[in-house]
Amino acid sequence: MNNKKISVITVVKNGMPYLKNAIKSFKLQNYTNKELIIIYSHSYDDTETYLNGLQEKNIIIKKDKESKTRYGSIKKGINSSSGEIFGLLHADDIFYNENVLSKIILNFHDDNDCIYGNILFCNKENFKLINRIWISNKFEKNSLKYGWTPPHTSIFLKKNYFLRNQNIYNEDYKISGDYFFVLKLFGDKGLKSLYINEFITIMRSGGDSTKIKNFLEKFFEDISISKIFFSNYLLCIFLKISRKVKQIKIFKKKLDNDYLNKIQ
Repeated sequence: MNNKKISVITVVKNGMPYLKNAIKSFKLQNYTNKELIIIYSHSYDDTETYLNGLQEKNIIIKKDKESKTRYGSIKKGINSSSGEIFGLLHADDIFYNENVLSKIILNFHDDNDCIYGNILFCNKENFKLINRIWISNKFEKNSLKYGWTPPHTSIFLKKNYFLRNQNIYNEDYKISGDYFFVLKLFGDKGLKSLYINEFITIMRSGGDSTKIKNFLEKFFEDISISKIFFSNYLLCIFLKISRKVKQIKIFKKKLDNDYLNKIQ
């Protein structure tokens, strides 16, 4: 699948100043057959002003007035894309290094539907300061009901698969739509997935799903979703939370390289 086009989907509302870092991260990718689809909603900061000033051939910007949640905006972005493969880059995240998209293409064979890897979490104000590591590991048959999920932003999927299965995104869930997506996707017995032991993105801590004030809302959404797929849904949610606690690192690690310096 060499030289296939990759579409990166970014959904944003009130995304400044971190959106600039995300876009720079995309532009620094050394894989050239790529596009960035930015779907934005009405913002109260200068997000729209900044986007209106962007004029680059492989960056497509569209306003979304219809979607109920970000997951509807993601679907809009995917449907607007022209790549054979797509993945997400949240507006306050960055790719791990300049080789991410190249490695995705290198490992994405014709008989794969999706590929996924690992991510890092960083301090909100300093993306060089790492405080959590999420290692996905290979998918096993019963993994999902025991709380295993790969990070949403590490997953790259064939657009043709999405077009046949658009219900993998559900707008009914404000925060946990990514959990529904993972269960729906990996619950498909016909899915051909491949795990690569590579870091894909660096995510800033403090997103909607990690804010303390949203914990209860996310918790109940997770239970509601888990009920759809599993009879032992409470055990599943408990194990899912336990896995996340184990990812937190007491001793923080700092990254420092030319790529990150160019983004800063």
